[in-house]
Amino acid sequence: MLKVLPSHISNLIAAGEVVQRPSSVVKELIENSIDAGAENITVVISDSGRTLIQVIDDGCGMSDDDARLCFSRHATSKISKAEDLNSILTYGFRGEALPSIAAVAEVTLKTRKRGEEIGTEVVFSESGMISQEPSSCPEGTNISVRNIFYNVPARRKFLKSDASEFRQIVSEFCRVALCHYEVSMRLVHNKKDIYILKGARNVKQRILEISGKELIKELVDLKTDTSMVSISGFIGKPEDARKNAAHQYFFVNGRFFKSPYLHKAVQKAYEKLVPEGYSPSYFIFLEINPENIDINIHPSKTEVKFEDEPMIFQILNASVRESLGMNSLGPSIDFDMEGAPEIPVPHKQGVYTPPPKIDFDPLFNPFDSVPISGARATKGADKPDNTIPKYQAEPEVEGYGEVFEEKIAESRNILQVQGKYLLTTVKSGLLLIRISRARERILYEKYLRQLDDCTPLVQESLFPTSLELDPISYSLLDEASDLLPKMGFDVSFLQGNTISVNGVPEGYPTDIPSVKNSIDELVILLSDHGREALNRADGRHEIALSLAKSGSKGPSAQLSHLEAQLLIDSLFGCMEPDRTPEGRVCMSIITTEDLDKKL
Repeated sequence: MLKVLPSHISNLIAAGEVVQRPSSVVKELIENSIDAGAENITVVISDSGRTLIQVIDDGCGMSDDDARLCFSRHATSKISKAEDLNSILTYGFRGEALPSIAAVAEVTLKTRKRGEEIGTEVVFSESGMISQEPSSCPEGTNISVRNIFYNVPARRKFLKSDASEFRQIVSEFCRVALCHYEVSMRLVHNKKDIYILKGARNVKQRILEISGKELIKELVDLKTDTSMVSISGFIGKPEDARKNAAHQYFFVNGRFFKSPYLHKAVQKAYEKLVPEGYSPSYFIFLEINPENIDINIHPSKTEVKFEDEPMIFQILNASVRESLGMNSLGPSIDFDMEGAPEIPVPHKQGVYTPPPKIDFDPLFNPFDSVPISGARATKGADKPDNTIPKYQAEPEVEGYGEVFEEKIAESRNILQVQGKYLLTTVKSGLLLIRISRARERILYEKYLRQLDDCTPLVQESLFPTSLELDPISYSLLDEASDLLPKMGFDVSFLQGNTISVNGVPEGYPTDIPSVKNSIDELVILLSDHGREALNRADGRHEIALSLAKSGSKGPSAQLSHLEAQLLIDSLFGCMEPDRTPEGRVCMSIITTEDLDKKL
């Protein structure tokens, strides 16, 4: 039997499409302030939006009647006829934001229209309007949203950690701030200023305020004008590509949108310029006739449908390629210098300087047992015992029993292949080990033990690394400062969103680019899992896995004989040496039968 749902239930259902999390409220309210012509916007957040979301602007304000009517569903001043949908350039045109917010939270609206002496205060909740009375308030609008999802416990229960929700709020704030760089905007979280953005002269200055001067150094200009679309903005240099997509923005007609399809157009332009799994930063602004796009296909209005999307794809791809070429960021010619003669370089005075003599042993054989240092043994001196020890590991590991049980001859050596693989002989053939994956398995089990025992080992740096972070990353690390030592990081917090990295987990590379990447991934780790992750077994697994992945990265380099030997010993000492924590193969046996097939 059919029946019409009561208004409060239908409002809750509709609110689920518009208000998905606290950041959805922030987005809708800031966009309303922009539509009202505000020049100054302040966003105040408490407890990542769970307790309070307050947006204050100096826009045009509302009259008494409009202040009450704006909470009615589909009440809007942007549309009067169907044709208006084809020329929309404003944000809020559906008239769904405030009714949806009031359906799941307690809302107080204070507003005064420009030119009027007194304003009005309206209080709304799930049941409708509670009160409306005159109020002495500044010109503009002040909306306070308290206790979001108080009447929908299931929705509130499934909100993510405070750090993750706060990160989403900052993302929405930055997206609007980038579109409207001329507007002064401020973000306050738990009574602490996160962003204080003054009106900027151009987009590049706003990017500098939001992301810091380090990112600005990575960007190059992007500019293309066609009859179909105008493209402008900035793209990152290939060498500065990142594993995460923290700085990737598409805007169309001043509105942020997401497009995996157009992201492929950018990514395709960087083919063979960035490592696999890495993505460039970009801030791309599209200007197109409003009649050729549809922004009304989703309630959150973050998806856009283009009339001729394949053509936009081609134009964008060509524009990015052109910018990379004009800035000499394409692939360089790699001349093979192997075997090239050494050419002596004379001094400025023209005096010949002979090249340095290289001390080497003509009798050295890499297949003989060699000392750790690779140096020649002095005559009459005792030869050090640098041979590979017997592997000590559990014989019941499937597929590698005979490797573990075999007694390796003292004269056996380890061969390295391009710094990526280790190769040694076993009874059944050859044992091939992928160095990076072996490190990942070793570090994972080490970090997991340290997290379980709360005894992390910090590898102190001889020279601390200073890094300037964006405000959100600095805030996340500062709030988790008591957790960082437990995860193996020794970090000091300086002024101006700058940190000093004094130590990293044992086994991590300590060069500046690697330390920077480690901090970036640590920020993502804290955002995704929050403080409570250390108290859960699955959380400790994720942390150990992330730390192991970061620690196993780095350029391929030849290991010393001792390092290679230690790596193999450590791998076979692991509980599951044959695979990484994610199931990728660490080692493989090439049998004599396989070799016979090759030759």
